[in-house]
Amino acid sequence: MFSRCSKHVVLLETFLSILLILTKDCLSLKSLFIKVPEIVKSGDTVTLSCEYDLEQAALYTIKWYRNNVEFFRFVPKESPPFRAFPLSHVNVDISASGPTKVTLTDVSKEMTGDYICEVSADAPSFHTEIKRAHMVVAELPSEMPMLSIEPKKVEIGKKIKAECRSPNSFPPAKLTWYINDDEISEDTNEIKIYTIQNASEQNQELRSAKSKIEIVANHSFFTSGQMSLKCEARIHLLWTGVAHTYVRDETPLLAPVLGSTSSHSADEESAFDMFNRSGCEMASLTVVYVYVVALIHLLAAIR
Repeated sequence: MFSRCSKHVVLLETFLSILLILTKDCLSLKSLFIKVPEIVKSGDTVTLSCEYDLEQAALYTIKWYRNNVEFFRFVPKESPPFRAFPLSHVNVDISASGPTKVTLTDVSKEMTGDYICEVSADAPSFHTEIKRAHMVVAELPSEMPMLSIEPKKVEIGKKIKAECRSPNSFPPAKLTWYINDDEISEDTNEIKIYTIQNASEQNQELRSAKSKIEIVANHSFFTSGQMSLKCEARIHLLWTGVAHTYVRDETPLLAPVLGSTSSHSADEESAFDMFNRSGCEMASLTVVYVYVVALIHLLAAIR
């Protein structure tokens, strides 16, 4: 009798073990999503969220990391359930954080890095999932970019050299050139662009970006003797600065050939008119002379 009961107990335990194995994946963590903004401004308040589906399992813990260092934890079985860990430059707003989110205040560029959300289901599975996302905290420029150009007056066929420099920022701005509001995205026979970008995020230093452009002046660049040159500095969608100038076409104008011929013809015509006038005056004097001589002879005959 005892032996028969023991067998039943063993069978029951085996059945329960098999049932636990079969249902383990059904009562576990699924569909974990992390939401971290790609880029934010220094001084902003930022909320990072972690959405998950435990199905019928209970939550054991949620942990948040920056570059693999834990700074916030939520454990529903503990009191209080929230706990923030000291981490340089990381300020957690406990009152605005919870089981699905953590809020950071007064963020700085030093907080740029990888953010990790780790979610664990409770017993018996203790299933754990991890998701990560990168966030950049931008330090925006306080001034507009600077544009220098040489020369500002140019002749067709001559070379124009310009340089654009953005103020210090993190990350460095992306610089784009425009001629008459048309973006210059690649080199051509007349245009060469030399760009220096300092885009490293490793030390979060404030850096400037610099770009140079060389343009061979072409008639097509000038409208009413003037060409517009613009440099645009941009940091994602957070900041845009523009530097703008104009270049004048000072190509010397040659005297037209037809104008010279017309002037020469006018001189000849003027001389011809003077000759005609002189001829007419001589003819008039001759007629008067003949008339006077005839009159003298007539008077002599009468006497």
